[in-house]
Amino acid sequence: MFRITALDCQEYSSLCTKEGVTRFPTFRVYPAFPAPAEDYQEDVVDFEKVKKMAAKFISSRVVEITQNNYDTFINDNPGKPKVILFSDKKGTPLIFKALSSHFDKTLIFGLIRDSESGLAAKYKVKQFPSVFLIKEKDGKPVKYEGKDYSYQGIFDFINIYSETFVFRDGEETVVSAASRPWLNDKVPQVTSDSFDDICLKKEGALCVIYLAKDAEAGKSNQGEINELYSIGQKFASKISRGINFSFMWLSSQDEAAFFKMFDVSTDDLPKLVVLNPGKRKRFLVHSGAINESAVSATLDKILGGDAKFTNIKGNQLAELKSKYPVEATAAK
Repeated sequence: MFRITALDCQEYSSLCTKEGVTRFPTFRVYPAFPAPAEDYQEDVVDFEKVKKMAAKFISSRVVEITQNNYDTFINDNPGKPKVILFSDKKGTPLIFKALSSHFDKTLIFGLIRDSESGLAAKYKVKQFPSVFLIKEKDGKPVKYEGKDYSYQGIFDFINIYSETFVFRDGEETVVSAASRPWLNDKVPQVTSDSFDDICLKKEGALCVIYLAKDAEAGKSNQGEINELYSIGQKFASKISRGINFSFMWLSSQDEAAFFKMFDVSTDDLPKLVVLNPGKRKRFLVHSGAINESAVSATLDKILGGDAKFTNIKGNQLAELKSKYPVEATAAK
């Protein structure tokens, strides 16, 4: 992860002079170009602090994976193998950042939190951390069965499969489409650039949309909106007849034409609707409270085939106008 070396300034005095070393010992980090070198400045040597100083220069290409962007992560860059870490810790482990940086042209790295219970169930994850390597989108994941979760341990696991995957250096760093901001928000806003990824082009997706009066109301009601995310986790393991529920929220002010399709009065907001964007475009207005038990009952009714949908006039979805706000992901 780090390349560490020591230099005797008595034996190599000219080199130390050239590097401007005047105090001993000197701990110096040489990050990747063009960042300048940095010295450890404290009088008392604390190796944990030295490590942290070096660690801040390690870039991360790890994509955080949720139920929203999982399919995109797996299907994007089909010629590139994926490495997935299931973790119950906050943040991104330093060794995983380092591995993602080392293999930035040949592998794509994803991190799934323990809160993603549906994805954990999909991979039959019983303990954390767990690491899986996926060669192809339809291939069987290969689980790391080792006990050594050090940089070298995971590195060696990846290298075992290097002959199978034929790692080659490319000219460009691999970027996953799963890093798009709306794919990293728990309940993304409905906009012209987010709706396709979250709902419209997802096979079998029914769009559960929280209708807010405007963007400000959507932001102020994030607690209620994020409760939909918990409901989504519950239903991720209850997929029936190819149906998937995708959860989003919409500003009726910013998307007036789209909002109008649901025949809901602004006086009744907030409201929840379920949109079927398939060949026969239909919607259902949730009539109960917006909480886990009431919404779950409506979704169970849909899965059971007992829900009554209303056809959208003209069988045509209104055009979306707004763009995804750049501050949305930062505000998560």
